[in-house]
Amino acid sequence: MSSSSEASTQDHGVTAQAGAEEHGVPALEVQASAEEHVLPALEAQDSGHDHGVPAFDEEPTPADTDRILAAVAQLARRRRLEARRLGRTAPAGAEGEAPKRARPVSAGSSSRESAKVAPEPQEGASEVVPPGGWPKSVSHGGLSVIGRRREMEDAFAVAAPFLLVKAAAGKEEEESGEGEEKEKEKDGGGGEAEAEAEAEVEFFAVYDGHGGPRVADTCRERLHVVLAEEVARLHLQLGKGGGGDDGGGVLRRWREAMEACFARVDGEVVVVEREVNKNKNNAGDTVGCGSTAVVAVVGPRHIVVANCGDSRAVLSRGGVPMPLSSDHKPDRPDELERVESAGGRVINWNGYRVLGVLATSRAIGDYYMKPFISAEPEVTVTERTQKDEFIILASDGLWDVMTNEVACKVARNCLCGRAAAKYPDTVHGSSASDAASMLVEFAMSRGSTDNISVVVVELKRLKRWKGARQNGRT
Repeated sequence: MSSSSEASTQDHGVTAQAGAEEHGVPALEVQASAEEHVLPALEAQDSGHDHGVPAFDEEPTPADTDRILAAVAQLARRRRLEARRLGRTAPAGAEGEAPKRARPVSAGSSSRESAKVAPEPQEGASEVVPPGGWPKSVSHGGLSVIGRRREMEDAFAVAAPFLLVKAAAGKEEEESGEGEEKEKEKDGGGGEAEAEAEAEVEFFAVYDGHGGPRVADTCRERLHVVLAEEVARLHLQLGKGGGGDDGGGVLRRWREAMEACFARVDGEVVVVEREVNKNKNNAGDTVGCGSTAVVAVVGPRHIVVANCGDSRAVLSRGGVPMPLSSDHKPDRPDELERVESAGGRVINWNGYRVLGVLATSRAIGDYYMKPFISAEPEVTVTERTQKDEFIILASDGLWDVMTNEVACKVARNCLCGRAAAKYPDTVHGSSASDAASMLVEFAMSRGSTDNISVVVVELKRLKRWKGARQNGRT
């Protein structure tokens, strides 16, 4: 498997990550970030109020929303003017040349071109909604910025399409069992066209590294590949068993696949980390690093989320935020009990930390803190509905300064075209990439001191804002 290539884009040392298609493995998409989507690393500010942005935690009113959009637009304009005045904007390097200032951050993806695990679906097949199912995402995009940190340790991954599944192999078929198969036989093969229809399954993930970028980079390159292998392996085993699935068969398979995938990647990371530290000349050097991981697999009927750490996935359903994951914090009662049962301790040292070191109780890697730090993910499976609007996956660089309600409000105002209509000079579109950029900008304006990674998955078109431009979507 060839590693992802990196191409330097304009300004601020930001690069776009690209996956290579090899051996039928889904690759990560590439989108060159526009200049307005790229944020420089800024000096730390005391709070969001220093930027003229209200720092409320409750759901904003329409008036508050207008103030948010105005403040973000003004901040973005001021940053660009300041960058030009001080001459901080660096020219784009030659193709393949690494940035000189800092480790690059990842750019978003809305490209339709990517590698696939399964063959390309027949033309027009993706436009047909399978019975009981929903179409693939309308748009998706992501952004990672170094923020106020000296080193970039975040990463994100997008593989769309990730897998192709038979549209007929859905909930209705599983619950009906042999009875429906007999009905299809009586129809004289009338179900063949339906059985051949394929639906796309998409993969999105955010990785928040700590102690260095190695583990997050490994997860970005390997986790979606390993998951595809585990899904194929488990399907093959169940197929050989000859038994039909009950109503929870698909959910059980995804849970098994996620747990096996995280365990495999964690094992690979541990081996590498041990070798790295074995070769350290100085015993005082870093003794290991790790990464959180939040993964969302979007299929025609379900949204499968696996979370390990304090990154988070939130679904907007009918305008109401719906958390799809639960943060793994050391002071969470069940996590505290698990750590103490394993012989560890949770110490309040500038916040609750496992052994006074890590502020998250689960992560991939961190072999020197096992078994107190677990790599086992919590998996949730949510049935899709017509009210589902979009999903936000983000690292704690966003969630530490923003509630679920505020984040969904900002994304919604961008996706419906309201932000672009009110502030056309600074908000140039209403795609998922634009929403991710707005969320990152807003988090920085509220004083986030961490790396920030955001992926937005638009599940359906929102009703357009009455003043939105027709060409506002990019």
